[in-house]
Amino acid sequence: MKLKKLTALFLAAAMVFGLAACGGDKEKEADTQTKAPATEGAKETKGADAETKSEGGEAAANGETFKLGAFLQLTGANSVAGNESNNTLDIAIDYINENGGFNGAKIEKVVYDSQGSPEEAVKVVSKLINDDKVDAIMGSVNSSEILAAGQQVNDAGVFMMGLGTANTWMAEDWPYVFRATVNNANLATNTVEMIKEAGYTTVAVSNGQDDASLSTADAFVKLCEEQNVEVVARETYAMSDSDFSAQVAKIIAADPECVYMTNSGEHIGPFVKQLRQGGYKGVLFSKEIMSMRDANIAGDDNAKYVAASYPYLIYATIDDCDVEPIKEVLKRYEERYGEIPTTEVIYRVWDTMMVMWEATKIAGSNESDALKDAMPQVKVDGLGGPLTYDDGTREGYHTSNNWIYVGGGKNKDFTTWLAEDYDTYKSETGRDK
Repeated sequence: MKLKKLTALFLAAAMVFGLAACGGDKEKEADTQTKAPATEGAKETKGADAETKSEGGEAAANGETFKLGAFLQLTGANSVAGNESNNTLDIAIDYINENGGFNGAKIEKVVYDSQGSPEEAVKVVSKLINDDKVDAIMGSVNSSEILAAGQQVNDAGVFMMGLGTANTWMAEDWPYVFRATVNNANLATNTVEMIKEAGYTTVAVSNGQDDASLSTADAFVKLCEEQNVEVVARETYAMSDSDFSAQVAKIIAADPECVYMTNSGEHIGPFVKQLRQGGYKGVLFSKEIMSMRDANIAGDDNAKYVAASYPYLIYATIDDCDVEPIKEVLKRYEERYGEIPTTEVIYRVWDTMMVMWEATKIAGSNESDALKDAMPQVKVDGLGGPLTYDDGTREGYHTSNNWIYVGGGKNKDFTTWLAEDYDTYKSETGRDK
């Protein structure tokens, strides 16, 4: 699905955003509560054998509050994504509360810092379930945390939507767990098609050891074997690494026609910069769209020719965005925080909240079982395309777009770039392919 088609899909949603934006000159403060992981501020459990999903759900159904729990990486190496997620969650909560809440219930946020740690995620999710008695949970952008904590959420019968993109945790038999983000394994299929479209037959792979990075690289390598694309090198780094010179040297020595990285978070920008400094001038494919944060870290010239299959784009300025619903969300973010986000997690969170809202409308109830059962009927025009849940996968996104970063905060459709700019690229880089 191309960007022009997405614009038409989103016109109706844009009208809704516009009406809401005209309601006042100043954003209403969200009715939320934020708790650090070490804070002993959670409500006391009303009895050791109390049912987790019944207490908060009944209160919400009576028009009081809907307690939404969240575990996000607010400190640590990838805290930028966690904090931008938290910010967007507040904006989305405000928007929904201003427009009736969840079946008349006002959303109240309870968020804990999972610190990028699967072990910490398990602890704070236990608090959300057993102490805070939340009605639903939103999971981390860190898939390793969701994989560690998801089982207890499902066992408690609490409705949950994760923000991570790995294929692993959605492959678990967790009927209470859904997502409105992409599946990286599906996008790896698109990436192999992009590589073949460019005429490449060899590729080197870089991946970390976190869940999303490792599982996506595994899926990609398997697809390459099936599609007769030779993986000439695969280099892995530790999560604590910041110096990738050894991996870069081996990749350069393998002389691949292209490189695919499944690097996550804070590793993307430094790896791209060091790979370019090591002498690699070719197209670099990524499991994620190039963010402004990573382009700034890598250097804009180094970030050029990083390609990815992804539903949506990240913009350097609001004026660069011509998709009205995305522009409206970016405006809301800027009005509240004085800047626009540097990563694409804002889209993940917004889409997730819109899907959850739609599920409450269809269910006519805020109970976890009712939300779970309503999900197959949910259809939402997401910021990256249609979100539907009628195929039994609990996945929302089934389409994507193929992009390549061309510098200056701009991306271009990959097929169009091959047709219009590939010769110029070869001239600039001195590469035949």
